[in-house]
Amino acid sequence: MTDKNQTPDRAGSYDADGFDVPTYHQDTPAAAPAPRPTGSGSTPLGKVEAANDATTQFPQSGGGLFDRSGRATPQEIRPQPTYADQDFAPTGSHETVAYDRPVEQPLPPAPAPVAYETTSTASTATVAEEPELRDHRRGTMDFGLLIIRLLLGGWLILEAVGTFFRLGGNPGISGLEADYASYLAPGGLAIIIPSLQLAAGVFLVLGLITPLFATVATIVTSFTALHELTTSGAGANLFGWPESVWLSLVMLGISLALQFTGPGLLSLDYGRSWARRPLVSSWVFILLAIGGAVALWWFGAGVNPLA
Repeated sequence: MTDKNQTPDRAGSYDADGFDVPTYHQDTPAAAPAPRPTGSGSTPLGKVEAANDATTQFPQSGGGLFDRSGRATPQEIRPQPTYADQDFAPTGSHETVAYDRPVEQPLPPAPAPVAYETTSTASTATVAEEPELRDHRRGTMDFGLLIIRLLLGGWLILEAVGTFFRLGGNPGISGLEADYASYLAPGGLAIIIPSLQLAAGVFLVLGLITPLFATVATIVTSFTALHELTTSGAGANLFGWPESVWLSLVMLGISLALQFTGPGLLSLDYGRSWARRPLVSSWVFILLAIGGAVALWWFGAGVNPLA
C-alpha cells in the first residue's frame, strides 16, 4: 500500500482478522472504493466471520500454538467458591489466644497521690511534707511497763489466792462474807470480788487482752477502795484514811494508766496495736470501767462510803 492509493486495501488472508487497514492522502479526499476483483487473495469478510470460532482460532491438532513443546495446555478458569465462618470453625463463643506473644499481666494500681498543704504569707511559704516514719526504739519503756503489770497483777493474784485457800491468815470466803454483811449481797460479793481479782491479775501479768482486763482491774480495785473507806469510818477526811484505802487507790491508778500506756512489747499482746500505741478506744474502756464499778457498788453494797 502506497500514499497514492486512494482506496483502503483489505487485509490479506495471512492476517486472518477480517479488518481493513486504511491509509489516507492528506490533500486529496478519499474516493469511493473500487470493486474488488475476485480472487485477489483476500479472504471475504463473511467467510472470515464464519471461520472465527474456537476451532479456527485454536486448532486442536497439527501445528497449533499450544501444541508446541514446552507449552502448557490451556486451562479453564472457574470462579472460586465462597466460604463462610461456619465452614472452618464451630459456632459459639470462643476466645482467641495468641501463642506467639507473652500473656499480658495486669498493671498494679497506681499509688495514691500525696496531698501537700501549702500556706503562704507575704515573706515565707511553708510546705507540709510527708510525715516521717515513727521511731520504734522505745528504750526501757517496755521493761518499765512490765514491772507495773507485775506489781498490779501480782497483788490481785495474792489477794484472790489468799481468799480462796485461806493463806497467810486470811479468813477465806466466809470471812469476806462477814466483812460484807452490811451490804445488799454479801454472799455474791464474797465470790465475785476474788474471782475478778484472780482473772485480772493473771491476764495483766501475761499482758494478754490488756484493755479488757485492765477494765476488770479498775472495777475490782474501785470496789476494794470504797469498801476500805466505808469500814474505816474516816469519811471525807483524807488525812484519816488508812493505808489500805491508799493502797487500793494506788492500784486503781495503775489500772487506769495501763489503759493509756498499753502492756508494752514484753507481753503476749506485743503484736497488737495497743501494745505500742493505745487507740482512742482506751477512753471507751475507761467509761465501761467507771460504769461497771458504779453498778457493782450500787447493786452489791448499796451504802454511802462517805457517811
